[in-house]
Amino acid sequence: MSTQEPPIFSAGELAEKIAALVNRYEAGQAQQLEHAASLEFRMRHAVIARKQWKEVEQDLPALLVEVRDAGWEPKQIARLFDLTESYVYRKLREHDAQQ
Repeated sequence: MSTQEPPIFSAGELAEKIAALVNRYEAGQAQQLEHAASLEFRMRHAVIARKQWKEVEQDLPALLVEVRDAGWEPKQIARLFDLTESYVYRKLREHDAQQ
């Protein structure tokens, strides 16, 4: 003789619980996808910004000298380019030493 356990949930209740789990799963997947897309966007942006900086960095010392020769003070140049004054002075000295 076999005895069956009574069902814990009715079929409708079980369907509701499964639907709720599927919704939670889908929401989690969407959130992970959004985060991944955001991370990928930020990574691509950082790569582009780094490449652009490398291009500018090569020409920056000559530009700093040109701005100085146009009458700007190193302190003004530093503020303009968002650099430290010591960096500006160092690049100007290096350029002057090469001349």
